[in-house]
Amino acid sequence: MFTGNYTDAVCADRAGSQGPVSLAELSTSAFGSAGDGPPGDERVPPQDVHAEQSVIGGMLLSKDAIADVVEGLKGADFYRPAHELIYDAILDLYSRGEPADAITVADELAKRGDLQRVGGQAYLHQLIQAVPTAANAGYYAEIVRERGVLRRLVEAGTRIVQLGYQQGNGDVEDIVNAAQAEVYAVADKRGGEDYVVLGDVLEETLNEIEVAAGRDPGEMLGVPTGFIELDELTHGLHPGQMIVLAARPAVGKALALDTPLPTPTGWTTMGEVAVGDLLLDASGRPTMVTAATAVMEGRPCFEVEFSDGSVIVADAEHQWAVLGGAVVTTADLVASGERPKVAHDDRSFHDIRPVASVPVRCVQVDNDEHLYLAGEGRVPTHNSTMGLDIARAAAIKHKQATAIFSLEMSRSEITMRCLSAEAQIQLQDLRKGTIGDQGWQKLARIMGQISDSPLFIDDSPNMSLMEIRAKCRRLKQQHNLKLVVIDYLQLMSSGKKVESRQQEVSEFSRALKLLAKELEVPVIAISQLNRGPEQRTDKRPQMSDLRESGSIEQDADMVILLHRDKSPESGREGEADVIVAKHRNGPTKDLVLAFQGHYSRFANMARDGF
Repeated sequence: MFTGNYTDAVCADRAGSQGPVSLAELSTSAFGSAGDGPPGDERVPPQDVHAEQSVIGGMLLSKDAIADVVEGLKGADFYRPAHELIYDAILDLYSRGEPADAITVADELAKRGDLQRVGGQAYLHQLIQAVPTAANAGYYAEIVRERGVLRRLVEAGTRIVQLGYQQGNGDVEDIVNAAQAEVYAVADKRGGEDYVVLGDVLEETLNEIEVAAGRDPGEMLGVPTGFIELDELTHGLHPGQMIVLAARPAVGKALALDTPLPTPTGWTTMGEVAVGDLLLDASGRPTMVTAATAVMEGRPCFEVEFSDGSVIVADAEHQWAVLGGAVVTTADLVASGERPKVAHDDRSFHDIRPVASVPVRCVQVDNDEHLYLAGEGRVPTHNSTMGLDIARAAAIKHKQATAIFSLEMSRSEITMRCLSAEAQIQLQDLRKGTIGDQGWQKLARIMGQISDSPLFIDDSPNMSLMEIRAKCRRLKQQHNLKLVVIDYLQLMSSGKKVESRQQEVSEFSRALKLLAKELEVPVIAISQLNRGPEQRTDKRPQMSDLRESGSIEQDADMVILLHRDKSPESGREGEADVIVAKHRNGPTKDLVLAFQGHYSRFANMARDGF
């Protein structure tokens, strides 16, 4: 048997022996064979030294074997430090285009001062003689990689056990999240390194540049948004980015008992809400119900439809705040035939139809304007629509796995809006089922096209950030998640006691940025703007108008603000400004999209020459 002087420090204490060491001895003496362990409770970590030796031996024999191994195997996957040193030397030579055989690798190790640590040149020749064929190197590498994953799992399990015993030393949710992160890191094969030197990432970056240079015109580097000018500006949404999509919320006052009312923690209805309950005011802030009428019956009622397709049932005496500061009743609107714009909103009255009388009710809230948000189509109207548009483009048109976490719209509402936008059937017609034969044909065709789209919708109420993080990790592992949309940021809850709501939203913002980096996906956080634009002559929103937290602006890689000019003299009905106010990796710019509220979607504007 061929032997070599192996003097690795790991094996140097072997029963005082300083003599030659064979491959068999190397496999079992100091490290133990796979699955063997010393007496007692101690166990040898998962490993297969024979597979490690065969991998390296094959790489020393064949450059093709190196190519088969290099993509899936890391140095940290080797159990024996000597094998990791040899592997790194082979990869360095290979990356420089130099031959990697026993002679050149020994020379490279000698230059590093590691040759004697790995057992000398004789051990390299022994590795070559031990491997039957280099053709199976890829298979041996998979064995080594799997053992490495198992070792990291053992290490993660040990750390999780330690976390579990930290009684009184941390919040339970934080500990659970840390434990999930440990397991995810193992499953995602990230257990090797926590930092890299610049030289190690230069080649990877150069490859990325070459791919960008060779792509076809119109091909996106990131996740496409579906909007031509926005994609041209951003080249798609990129992994690790947090994108904030913000607009002013829509406002309404509903009366029918089944009208849904959003609350800081979920939903209630006009029939269920009571004095002392919290609703949301025009800016989406909590506002307390200070008075409530009894249920009123036999009153004339109307179905009020808005330009975005949302509908609220109101009685004839219900008061509406309209653009310009006026307050009008439903009966006034019916009599005049006018369809003004709604105050604090981009919508206008589209149609008012008499309906059979239904039980109605009014409540009063404690904010200065006595306004509260109501109806499923309300908060916020436009940024939710655009967020859904981007999700549709990614999942339906480009088949990229996308997750929507909706804390304000139900899964049924989201699905209905998707169908309206894709089939170009008016949202209100879908809600009422009045779509006709042609509409049913459109619907059947679209449903066949989108039924297998990887769009995952979660409308769980009171969702915490920890739950969102855990679900995203699972989707990443199972479906290669590419995009996350959260609708919306200010409705998230931590379940913890915090000094202020601003501090809580700041924590959400930072955590979503970390989630984007951890999962290497873009995260779109839909947010609300405060009432700053209403106090200015120029009503266009600014980044400083982001509600409840200045850290949202700091954490975001991109901030997109949506605005529609409400003034009648603007002549811009059906248009929306998309203001890219912050773009960490590129220029900022103001874009224009068409707003098709009846289809619940935005669309590209017709371009000159088309």
